[in-house]
Amino acid sequence: MLGTVTLALKAKNSCKLPEFPGRFLHAAVFSLIGSIDEAAGTYWHDLSGIKPFTVSLQYGGKRRDATIQKGNMVYLRIRVWHRELWYILEDIPQPLSLQIGPLEAMAADVQYDAPFDLPLSAENTLTLVERCLTGKPTQRVEIDFVTPTSFNATHGEITFPTAELIFASIVDKWNAGDEDQTLDKARIKELCERIVLTDWIGHTKRVYFGRDRGLTGFVGGFTFNLSKLNDEERQLITILASFGQHCGVGRLSSQGLGQVKVTLHRK
Repeated sequence: MLGTVTLALKAKNSCKLPEFPGRFLHAAVFSLIGSIDEAAGTYWHDLSGIKPFTVSLQYGGKRRDATIQKGNMVYLRIRVWHRELWYILEDIPQPLSLQIGPLEAMAADVQYDAPFDLPLSAENTLTLVERCLTGKPTQRVEIDFVTPTSFNATHGEITFPTAELIFASIVDKWNAGDEDQTLDKARIKELCERIVLTDWIGHTKRVYFGRDRGLTGFVGGFTFNLSKLNDEERQLITILASFGQHCGVGRLSSQGLGQVKVTLHRK
């Protein structure tokens, strides 16, 4: 189940939010779930491993000195890939007050939709898979890392997003969703040995969650050539790349990091 919930929020006070308010957004989502179903809020909060959602915040206009003024509009976007979580968020009450760190806001509107022009249905992931399987095989994949991305490693964080790191991360997120068929990470890693990085541009960027906490990630664009894969393997990578645009890549995607834009080239 792939779905996006967008809450149009009107600020009830003036305040400042950090450039990447991911921890505040993460907490706000669990608060929102708990306001609908207290037991569900506890369940999803305590669930170990990857949470099947990612969250971001867009602003209705430019902020002056990083300040949100009372009456300004902000847009909280929650991307979900688990039907049980989606069913909960379908029952968002209105009117609704929501706290995002120091920001107090009131929901003016709630919109529900699906990515990639998919139907808004519990089985729409299968529709995405069918499109990828029946479409012309992808030749190249461009992945633009919009927010900083990093990966866990044995001896610390990795900030350079190789094909193996990218697609293995997406497999983990897929397997954290509600699909009956899990994907074999070992097979994906083997395929990635034959995916060729042909071009990239970018740099590292430090993100601070507080005065004493931060993370260094990568922002920029990568282009991968799939010519060494057969058609079936290209279709599998196409499915993962498309799914990755919805679920994010790497660490802390449920806090807004690792957001990507994917472009598929079939010629």
